[in-house]
Amino acid sequence: MKALHCATLLLLYCTFAKGHEFRSNSDRQLHNELAMKSYPADTSAAAIIIFEKGSTILNNEETAYLTYKRHVRIKVFRKEALNWANVILLVERGTLTKLNGITYNLEKDSAIRTEIDDKAIFKKRFNKYIDEISFTLPNVKEGSVIEYSYVVKGNIGIAAWKFQHSIPVVFSEYTIEIPTRYKMRHTLKGLIPPKYETKASVQKWTLNDIPAFKSEPLMPNEDDFVSSVEFSFAGDTWGHVAGTVWGDSNFGGTVKGSATGSSFLKRETEKATAGLTDTRQKIIAIHQYVKDHLEWDGTKGIYAADDLKDNFKTKKGTAADINLTMAAMLYHADVKIEMVLLSSRDNGFVRVDYPTARQFNYAICRAYVDTTAYLLDATEKYLPWHVLPQRCLNGVALAISGERYDWIDVESKVKDRTVATADLVLNDHGQLQGTLTYSRSGYAALEMRNDILKKGKERYVEDFIKSQASWNILKTEFQNLDDIEKSAIESHEISIQEHGVKSDQLIYIDPFIILKEDENPFKPEKRQFPIDFGVKNEKVYITNITLPDGYIVDEIPQPKVTTLPGKKGRFSYTVSQAGNRLTVLSSVQINERIFMEDEYPALREFYNRIVAKQSEQIVLKKKN
Repeated sequence: MKALHCATLLLLYCTFAKGHEFRSNSDRQLHNELAMKSYPADTSAAAIIIFEKGSTILNNEETAYLTYKRHVRIKVFRKEALNWANVILLVERGTLTKLNGITYNLEKDSAIRTEIDDKAIFKKRFNKYIDEISFTLPNVKEGSVIEYSYVVKGNIGIAAWKFQHSIPVVFSEYTIEIPTRYKMRHTLKGLIPPKYETKASVQKWTLNDIPAFKSEPLMPNEDDFVSSVEFSFAGDTWGHVAGTVWGDSNFGGTVKGSATGSSFLKRETEKATAGLTDTRQKIIAIHQYVKDHLEWDGTKGIYAADDLKDNFKTKKGTAADINLTMAAMLYHADVKIEMVLLSSRDNGFVRVDYPTARQFNYAICRAYVDTTAYLLDATEKYLPWHVLPQRCLNGVALAISGERYDWIDVESKVKDRTVATADLVLNDHGQLQGTLTYSRSGYAALEMRNDILKKGKERYVEDFIKSQASWNILKTEFQNLDDIEKSAIESHEISIQEHGVKSDQLIYIDPFIILKEDENPFKPEKRQFPIDFGVKNEKVYITNITLPDGYIVDEIPQPKVTTLPGKKGRFSYTVSQAGNRLTVLSSVQINERIFMEDEYPALREFYNRIVAKQSEQIVLKKKN
């Protein structure tokens, strides 16, 4: 069963030590929990968290040795919630000392306990410092109560605490016991604040009857908006964070050549830049050289491997391995560079008021040509050297070097752009035949190229045919698939059956064969959270339709132009006629990546107008 529930992100590592420290509720209460058929406060909930309790205690001030405990109890109502029995922990080596798990089921009016088996616990590498520990609680079915806990000890920092999840939470509590002379600060997220109490060195946050967090279409990372609390010490500064990260041998040491394998990278740099003196050309050459020799393994992170020479042998690496390799080679080529720490889109926004390296899970490079800076990432084979992957486009990031740090905005001037052009002939039976050409640039081209790389051209075309039920594809051609500086071209000779609806005297034509907004993606009247399109995007549709002999145009849609406030979006639509030929032109542009919730009504109405206009038909009438 696929693990879908991730425990609160901690820097932990697991040495498994089974224990029996659950202080379960009374037998009567357990029996009542097992007998529950639904949750009165939300009868639609497939499961609830009965309680989630955590604590962090400072054991040794000199070493910053902490003990963290977490204990969770969940009631499963329906089978779609069985995935809550699968748990993932991101763990740092040598800190997790106990891990317990139990499933309770009601059988013949008795509560039956089944403990987790060591064989159900798995470990795999996540990055240099962190491993992924996953486990599955046993014998879970509809009606089960599941429970797990673990204890972490070490120099682990203060973990964030999440009160809200995708299922309701009946009770959540987090306690921290730190001497008052340590000036700790906390930051709350979400719309439901917890109750806060403090007494001497103990601080406690509690929250009851927490509704399930409801995700919304095109929202940024939901962890930025669920009710939660994060911590840092008042003395922490970004200067200290930047200095600590840069000072690591697997970060700044890798870039400046003090790490293992630096002589190897110097030799690779000489190969990549042989005969080049222009800085820009060196950057392009090194970027391409790294892409040609290292394939991204899908792992993020900010620290490189101990010896990057090994990565060249396996031809694979993490994002940190690849981008720090590129940075080191640029440094050896006398290109001025900095590293940029960022949080990928799936990791949430960076909070500039919360100085900690834990917010970052990705590193890219910033290279200079004279005074012009370029942001570089070499993990994507089909992206040009000056274009970042979408995962990197997440607001502010921290540029660092051995001398300074600086906050920068990580944006892309490149769009997700698709232009579809069709040249079609309509017969008097309502059938269309002709050519359809897609021209994709920016992130649309990347998606297409990666899809073809993964599937192969034959399966790619087969999947396209399956998505168009009444189409016949007679021939397909591709252009510029390997020339990533050009638009990727995909052309089809097509035949579409019964596209027009015919009556005795009339033919009704839907002018859109593709790129049509069939329904508004923003249906609710109100919105609580921002809308994140990822990147600016544009869809252009141009179609020429030759009319059948014996028919004239009876009705065509009127021109339409709609814009969003601040020119953040634009929709235009025209249908024109020249002789027996109609030309349909539609353009939808989204010129901003993020829209705030107060902009939602205008955005929703914008799409309402697009859907309404694109649904209008062309009517042809038989000549008398």
